[in-house]
Formats: sequence, structure tokens, C-alpha cells
Amino acid sequence: MNHKFFKSIKLSIIISIVLLATSCNDRIDEENRFTFKGELIASHLEKNPEKFSHFVEILKKAKIGKKASGSILKTLSTYGSYTCFAPTNEAIDTFLVAEYNKFLNGEDTGIYSLNIEDLSDSISTEIAKNHIIEKGYKTIDINEGSFPMSTMNRRSTTVEWVKDESGQVFTLLNNSAKIIEQDLEMENGYIQVVDAVLSPSNKLLPEHISSQLAFSLFAQAIYKTGLDSLLSIYELDPDFDNTLNGPLLDSEESTSPYPKEKRQKYTVLIEPDALYNKLGYETLEDIIELAEKWYGNDFNGTPLEEEIMKDYTHPMNPLNRYVAYHIIDRQLQYSSGTGPGGFIMENYDNSGFRSIVNLNQNFDSYEYYETMHPYSLIKVTKPYTNEKLKSELVINYAQEKGSMLVNPEMEQHINVIVERATTTKEKYPELADYSQGALNGIIHTIDRILIYNEDEMAGNILKERIRIDVSAIFPELTNNDVRWDLSSSGNVVTYIPNNFCKGFVINNEDTEVFYYRPHATSLLSWANYQGDEFIVEGKYDFQYRIPHVPTGTYEIRFGYPKGYYRGVCQFYFDKKIAGIPVDLRWNENTTVLIGWEDVKEMTEEEARASDKAMRNRGYMRGPASITLEADNAYGTMRHSEQALRKIIGTYRLDKRDYWLRFKDVSENSTGNMTQFDQDYLELVPVSVLNDQTRPEDIY
Repeated sequence: MNHKFFKSIKLSIIISIVLLATSCNDRIDEENRFTFKGELIASHLEKNPEKFSHFVEILKKAKIGKKASGSILKTLSTYGSYTCFAPTNEAIDTFLVAEYNKFLNGEDTGIYSLNIEDLSDSISTEIAKNHIIEKGYKTIDINEGSFPMSTMNRRSTTVEWVKDESGQVFTLLNNSAKIIEQDLEMENGYIQVVDAVLSPSNKLLPEHISSQLAFSLFAQAIYKTGLDSLLSIYELDPDFDNTLNGPLLDSEESTSPYPKEKRQKYTVLIEPDALYNKLGYETLEDIIELAEKWYGNDFNGTPLEEEIMKDYTHPMNPLNRYVAYHIIDRQLQYSSGTGPGGFIMENYDNSGFRSIVNLNQNFDSYEYYETMHPYSLIKVTKPYTNEKLKSELVINYAQEKGSMLVNPEMEQHINVIVERATTTKEKYPELADYSQGALNGIIHTIDRILIYNEDEMAGNILKERIRIDVSAIFPELTNNDVRWDLSSSGNVVTYIPNNFCKGFVINNEDTEVFYYRPHATSLLSWANYQGDEFIVEGKYDFQYRIPHVPTGTYEIRFGYPKGYYRGVCQFYFDKKIAGIPVDLRWNENTTVLIGWEDVKEMTEEEARASDKAMRNRGYMRGPASITLEADNAYGTMRHSEQALRKIIGTYRLDKRDYWLRFKDVSENSTGNMTQFDQDYLELVPVSVLNDQTRPEDIY
């Protein structure tokens, strides 16, 4: 696309919090909102020592960075945009007592005194950075899930709404701190006064999970399988330099920053002990027996060897596979409504791209993720078409095919709901102090026992067109705040250095890779699935591993927005040439070759004939479920001449890795720019294509 066309589009976060009011008090109190004109955050805190003298002392000691000598208090005295969660003096006193008591009991908390003056600079820096976001947010701009941006300490701040006895609704942060005065507007952002210190766990996931007694059975299984080693991975590159800038993306005005960090994070889905006990599973031995029932055979149905059955650390061991299927390769917040990292893109609004419009919610929203179980995929759905489940996040949703179970026993292990934190605490009193966030990931409880069954996935859950946004394939983009980044106004381009994504390989020095966060799409000039771009520039030659799917034969399609600078691409699949080179550029020759016609004025029969003619040429129109705008009118990708799907070929996919390679073979003259824009990948079982009773829809 021509990015200059969108440079004038400003960041706009217009997200409503919908709270169903049963009385006039059943809403967030808006009466305590004040605007302090001419006052900066730092000066307001300093002018109110009866409330904030302790926090001011901490901010004075806190350093902005390793190379910067200035204090965070000084930073908050400058113009900019910040959210400051300001704990009261009473909140800090309570925190110091709790941490000091832990120290007396043998835990090294770094806090060895009850006096605020005795806090070290390093502890003060950690506390301060947990309370500052480098962008100003009001509570009315935030959906349940988390704040759109991480804190200065690179940690997420989770958000829930809770009622007190009078029915008043409060914002609860990190399941520990209530906002007691909200949206105090300063010249450089907002102060949110909190009644407790925000102190996210610094434990890695295994220790964090095992510290919560209500998860004892699952915690035992983690250590029994040795998967605690996997879940202890965090710093992938401690020396990663996030201050670097990459090359200039053509048509942009400045260089592109590197990602903010290079870390590995996970999501762990957990059945609480109370759920296990309710179903008759009381001990780890019971969980092992459950796992052996479902995972006692290999992928071909052959019973596993005795050595594997006894070796719980083996990736094919039943208990190992059971636990591994609960681990997703990235950190996922419950909702992405106000920022990055949600299970699915939901109510995302940025620079003209609105997921609630573009991803038409007359259809289910969904996303696919790989788990640590060998060669497995998990599907997460927001089933808008199901009145019973439409407000839930559902794992392995069976849709109307629920009655078509391959294995009747799997009925209890599909349509698994990811529970909100508020639901978890209400449902399980022993989890009233439930803490989701660990240093390297997050945990969510689920309402059923989660099982992977190859036959059920191939014959029911994933017997469908699997559409995956290319940016969603790589967990590194989610884990390091690249995907759906909201860090500044205007569109953000991030440079992706070589070897940053382990499933993405650059084959020559001329290939440069960029991520362009979601922004406005257009029926007339630019079409895109989830609004973001994974752009490759130069004389490109790169490849990536496609997601693992159940064993079977699939038609593989590549969705892309046709453009003037796409180049001529030679596709390769599994190291073999896939067809002849494809001209991805937008010109009269390619339009004729593809055979695209506007189907708006056609009869249904004429449109089907036109679709068939395009398929015979190896192409398909874009999906009709994705809405695009043109001059305040709306159409769909199906009606956009630019939005296309190229059929790469039909292939047998087994239990191993498969790679797609893209190589520009055009004869570019010096100075000509090639910009290859990837959109989405479709993996379609041929059983779906061949089912005449349920032909593939246009969506």
C-alpha cells in the first residue's frame, strides 16, 4: 500500500465500557473526576504530601533507565503523556509491612526495613515503574482485560470491575488494587489513585502456579513432566538492544525502531483442584490415569512403548502431552479490547481500523494458536452466532457440528470456556486472591478438562477453512509488544531483525522485514484482514514454517492485497517449487489474467460461475466477512479488486514441519522498490472442498 496516504490518520481509541445497570449506582462513579489545568503529575503529587509523600520519595529514588541518571519524578514533571497509578501513603505502609514480614520469615524481598527512607534505589525503581504507563488513559477508555500498554517495567496491568456492598462499581487492577479516585486530569496525563501497591509477581510460571494451592494437582503435573524447565524460559536475549533503529520503510519518514524486548512468554490454561475433585480426580495418580486414557497411543493409534509410558519427561508421554496441550506459546490477555495481546482481536480501534466493523460480528471471531503438545493447534472463538456462548471465549468450539462428534466422550472436552478472573473468584472461594500474572506469562482457569484428540480435531473442530493472519503465526510479535502496538499516536512501524522470529528465515541480505500495526483499510485502495501488515521489502527471499494442523490433505492459499510494488513471486512448498512465478503487481495484465469481475450486480448463479472461473486460474476473491470502507460506504473484501487469495497448491500434511518460501524473481531495474505485503494464510481440508452437501461459503 501507499503508506503516505495514511500518515495523517491519528490514533483514536474510542472504546465503550458496557456495564449493564440494574440500579443508578451500578456503574463507575464519574463524580470524582477533576481537571488540574496547568499542573503536572509530579507537582500534584508533591503538593499533596498527606496522600502521596511516600510515593514521591520512591519516585525521587527511581531511575528512568540504566543509561539515564534522571529520576522518574523528574520525568513526571515534564510534558508528555502518562498514566500514573498513585498509591496512597497508607497503601505503601501496608505494602512495606507485608514485604518486611516476608523477609523476617526467610524470603528475600529486598525490603529490610519499615522505613520508606531505607528503600534501595533498585527497589524504588521497580515499584515506581510498575505504576507508570507512558501514555495517558482514562478509566472509561479501558475494557476488561488489561490496560492497552505495559508499564515502564514491561508488565501488563489487568483490569476488572467489582462492586462494593452498595452496588458501586470500582476498577480493580491486578486483582489487588482498587482505583479510589479516577481520572485526575493533569497537563501531562492522568493520575489514578489506588488503595494498594501494584506488585506483580516476579516469579516464573512454575513457581507462581505452585504457590497457589488451589492449583496443586496441575502444579504437580508440571513438575512431574519436567515442563517446569520450559515454563522457566524468559530472557531469550539479555543483551538485546531495543534502542536500535532499523532501515527506513519506503514511503515512511523515519527509521523503524527495533522491538522493545526479546522474551518468551506463555499462557497456561488450568483446571483448578475443585474442578478435578468434582469429577473424581483427587490425586496426581488420577490425572496420570486420565492422561493415559486419552494419550496412551501415538499419532497412528499404536500403543506407546513401555519406556515412554514411564518417562514422564518424554514429549510423547501421556501426562506430558496432557499438560503441554494446556500451554500456548505466547502471553494472551483475556481481552484485546483496549490493547495488544488478547486471545482474539476484539473491539480494537486504532487509526481508522475498527475490528468491530472490519471483522463483521455477524460472524464468529476466532484465532488459532499452537500449543506445546507436539504438532497441535488450539482454536479460540468468540461465538457471536451462539446466544448461549456469545459473550464467552471458547476453546475448540464445535459450532453447529457439535452433534457430529467423532468420539462421543469428547463432548465433555470441547466448547471449553476460558473463565474471566471475576468468574474464577466467584466460582471458587479458595481463589479469592487468585493472581494471574507471572514474570513470563499468564494463567487462566477453564471450566472443563481440556483434551487434544486428533480424530475429533480433524473430523469436527478443525474440519473447516482455517484462516490465520500471518502476523498471528509468530508468537514473538505478541510476546514483545509488537503486534497491535499502541505505544504512540500515529501509525507505528517496527523493524523485525533477522532471527527475531524463530519460525521466520531470511535467505538473503536484500530482504528487510517490518511490522505495521492496524490502521485504516479501504475498499478502493487497500484491503487487509486484521488491519496490520507484515511487510517484506527489497529483492526478497524468505520463508516461514506454517502452523501445525491435523494430519490430512489441505489446499493452501495465500491472501494478499494486490499492489503496484509486490513483485513477481516464486512460491516454494516444502523446498519444492510450487507452480510458476506469480505476478502480484496491480496492472491491466494481472487483472485480465486473474479474471476478477465485480459480482455486485450479478445474480447468484452468475457470481458462482465467475468464482469458478477465477478458481480455474488459481485465484479466489477476498472473504465477504471482512468489511472495508469507501467514501463512508461499506463493502467487503469480496467486492475489492485488490483483495485476493492465491491458491498455492494441495498437499499432504503429516506430523512434521512444513515451510513456505517466497522469492522475488522479477527483473527490477535499479531504484525500483519491491514491497511484499503478507495478509493471511488459509489451510483448507480437501474434505471440506469435496463436501457437496456443505459447499465452502464465500465468507
